[in-house]
Amino acid sequence: MRRGFVLMLIGVGILVLVIELVLFLPSVLQRWQPYDYWQYVQMGEAVRHGDSPVGPGRFYPLPTVLWVFVPLALLPDWFRIVWVIAPFVFLVVLFRRQAIPLFGFVPLWFVVGDGMLDGWLLLPLAWLLQNRTIWAGLGAALLLFKPQLAMLAVLYAFAHWLATRDWKNLGVFALALLVFYVPSFIVNPNWIAQMLAVLPERAGQTTRVPSMAVSVWAWKEVGVLGWLIVGTLLLAILAFSWRAWRGVENRAAIFQLLNLLLNPILFASNLVMTIPALRGQTQILISVVVSWLAVGLDRALGGFGGGYALIPLAALYFLAREVLQ
Repeated sequence: MRRGFVLMLIGVGILVLVIELVLFLPSVLQRWQPYDYWQYVQMGEAVRHGDSPVGPGRFYPLPTVLWVFVPLALLPDWFRIVWVIAPFVFLVVLFRRQAIPLFGFVPLWFVVGDGMLDGWLLLPLAWLLQNRTIWAGLGAALLLFKPQLAMLAVLYAFAHWLATRDWKNLGVFALALLVFYVPSFIVNPNWIAQMLAVLPERAGQTTRVPSMAVSVWAWKEVGVLGWLIVGTLLLAILAFSWRAWRGVENRAAIFQLLNLLLNPILFASNLVMTIPALRGQTQILISVVVSWLAVGLDRALGGFGGGYALIPLAALYFLAREVLQ
């Protein structure tokens, strides 16, 4: 009886969703223009027409353009709806019912609002942090599609696989790199130099938009007090990392959180990559609350961005606390 009632509710929910899509989807497609998604499409179009995809606001490796952005340029306009719904599906896959509070996680909505690639990297990062056989190697290669998000975690995983002679993950990682990267060098042998050449502009972008610079270094914008806060945060990061290091299974997650805390050219949206390091309902709920507190603190202090560093710092504290228990 209960199962039939649940199935009926699911059926009603699906029917309502279909009706809403039919009624409101055309209006949504007309009014909602996700900035990053359109940048991706334009980069894909540029490569299709034989032009360079590198330019203002475009800082992606050529393999990302070839394997992700070119296909996006070939897909119909309505696919952007699928693009932004997929991260929610990935969260459910990772956390099941516990994922529901994460729908209120502030960086996730920054990702959804602009149609960013970050949400599609949640599963690859989870595979890497869990060190899943074969899948972790594939996840490491996929994370290099946007390397600034998880470079430290990928480097740690590679070193760990070498030290432990994990040939399966090493082999999959190497094979995936060959598949993803060799075509890029055939298309443009100089793409790495061209990408590195625009990094100063990327760093300058966070200076021009300080509210989006979210590492601990952003606190220096506050002045002398800010430098004191930077020092305090660095000491906390060192203490939490040292404590969490005792949990061997946490070490990739430690490097991932350090990547988010110390990289000076990340945006608030990029902190969605904190999520795969969380475990259990309590950590999820606290992280969602911290994300909103970070927004409030950031706005109260003039939108300099440093408040968002509390999000990965809280996750690092969770790792350290697990070792103590």
